[in-house]
Amino acid sequence: MRIVRRGVCSSLKELIARPVALRAVAFAAIVLAASYLPARAQTAPAPHPSATIAQPKIPLHAELFVDTNKLGQVSHIVSIKPSKDRGFNTQAYGNAAQAFIRTPSGDAVAGLYRLTYDYDPATQKVRRTVELVKAGGVDPDAPGIVTMLQKNLDAAQKQHQAQAQAPTKLPDFDKIAQPTPPH
Repeated sequence: MRIVRRGVCSSLKELIARPVALRAVAFAAIVLAASYLPARAQTAPAPHPSATIAQPKIPLHAELFVDTNKLGQVSHIVSIKPSKDRGFNTQAYGNAAQAFIRTPSGDAVAGLYRLTYDYDPATQKVRRTVELVKAGGVDPDAPGIVTMLQKNLDAAQKQHQAQAQAPTKLPDFDKIAQPTPPH
């Protein structure tokens, strides 16, 4: 006796029509569910807040004496009279090292300059003043500090690349192939 289930023995048209209808219903259900779901999956996570730097509460004053070359670049930092804040001193030093000092007409005067940095806690701004102490007396052809740092960085990168590309020295094949006698 042969038992045949009713759902299995159907015409070919019915067998094809059922999956199409089921797919259409499933697609409609997915679209309907997606419209009700919150859009959380599509948005990127919120970025973490960046660290805030506490501004100093007291006025700060730093003086730097610098030499400049004929282009107006700072070529040497002669001395610094630091403030009480180490971070402020570091920023003042970095700013002075990158400075170009020129006249309002655009000319550069090689010499010794005083750069003063004054921080006002009320406005949270730094005011820089430049004063020529002595014209001349410096090497007008001296490279700037930033130029020298860039050359040193380029040389270090080339040396690092040369070391990375240099072949590693392997031991001689004879030493590897023949065991050494035990002692």
